[in-house]
Amino acid sequence: MKVLKNYMYNMSYQILLLIVPLVTMPYISRVLGPKGLGTYAYTNSVVSYFLLLGSLGITLYGSRQIAYVQDNREKRSKLFFEITILKLLTTLFSGILLASYLFMCSEFRVLLIAQSLTLFANVFDVSWYFMGVEDFKKNVIRNVIVKLASLILIFSFVRTNRDLLLYIIIIGGSTLIGNIVLIPFLINQVEFFNIKNLNVIQHLKPAILLFLPQVATQIYLVVNKTMLGQMDSVSAVGFFSSSDTLVRLALTIVSSLSAVLMPRIANLIAEGKTKRVEYYMNQSFEFINVLALPLMMGLAAISSTFVPLFLGAKFSVVALLVIMESPVILIISWSIAITNQYLIPSRMNREYIISTVLGALSNVSLNVILISNFGVYGAIIATFVSELIVMVYLVYSIRKYLNVTAMLFSNFYKYAVGSFIMFGVTRTLSHILPATIVSVILEIFVGIATYFITLFLLKADILQNWRNFFHE
Repeated sequence: MKVLKNYMYNMSYQILLLIVPLVTMPYISRVLGPKGLGTYAYTNSVVSYFLLLGSLGITLYGSRQIAYVQDNREKRSKLFFEITILKLLTTLFSGILLASYLFMCSEFRVLLIAQSLTLFANVFDVSWYFMGVEDFKKNVIRNVIVKLASLILIFSFVRTNRDLLLYIIIIGGSTLIGNIVLIPFLINQVEFFNIKNLNVIQHLKPAILLFLPQVATQIYLVVNKTMLGQMDSVSAVGFFSSSDTLVRLALTIVSSLSAVLMPRIANLIAEGKTKRVEYYMNQSFEFINVLALPLMMGLAAISSTFVPLFLGAKFSVVALLVIMESPVILIISWSIAITNQYLIPSRMNREYIISTVLGALSNVSLNVILISNFGVYGAIIATFVSELIVMVYLVYSIRKYLNVTAMLFSNFYKYAVGSFIMFGVTRTLSHILPATIVSVILEIFVGIATYFITLFLLKADILQNWRNFFHE
């Protein structure tokens, strides 16, 4: 039942993450326009490099280490303070570097200073601790309150394209406050230690080993926006960012289970229960397939109608970008599952580093070639190819430990057939019905019904499998 409870908490937050942008994106895209939205995405991508350095892989490293000793209060308390002090030092170092960069940089300086609020907020982030002890409730409640508050503030105060600075402050400020309000919940969770009894430096090397692949991951997550801003225009960044946001919103629905299972599998690995690890991995991949395939096909099916209605006529080019990028929903979901649920808990740092470096190098190389020739379309192609390269390597890297190919393609054809039939029905409706919000909602519901009816006819036994899995 703990898996179900944590999944429901995490899933409820992921749904909120889905709803909030669905509410704010149409408004923000119209208020800020392609240039304003692109400027936000560009400045955010610059500061994100410093935020990554300040975090030093501690979210993953910290939650994993806490998971190993989650049942020992003394050990987890000592770990918490050691890792927290390390994070404070790395954030301070990153802040000094950011200040130096801002001193030399004249373009967008004020906006970059406002974006740096997120780096300051990083000092107070203790969400990794609660992930490690499999307590997702506190994180979710905190995040829900913060998201709703930021939503109210955005609609209340961001009115014109001159309010971009205020928009950035609201986003960064809400993150800061959200991190601070979680700290009091630690009082009954940890014991205070004399700083002389702490060994902070021991965590530096293993944290760096997880930090390096996150650097590479961050490069191919945000380098598209940075390179588009430099090689094309901030409007192109706005188009790419809008497509990428829509695709990754769908991705969060699928990937939410990985965050729940990572500490569970880490604990099982520490106890040597390999059969249980295989069971969780197998069920996780089936869960991914049954959701990722229809989300991928469904988003592509409704994009031509949905995007102009959702983002406005100025963003009509995004419809094709969404269709081109939608396959990464499945590809990235597989990669996240392998990385977060197996490589990191198993301390397979070498394989983790190689996969992310491959992704970063291929993404940057392809961007240089494709953006200069095809602009924003080239950035989408580079994203797809680099994510595919990462996924193929990850599957190859764990082939000796798990029969991952069999896991990935268990009942795959049933979900693929259902998704293709759903795509055909939904796409046909989008051509027949008028381009209205009501039509889009109808297309979504008809598509969902078509998909699950097809699975029922194909006798896909997903319901029984999930019932057993989530009651663990």
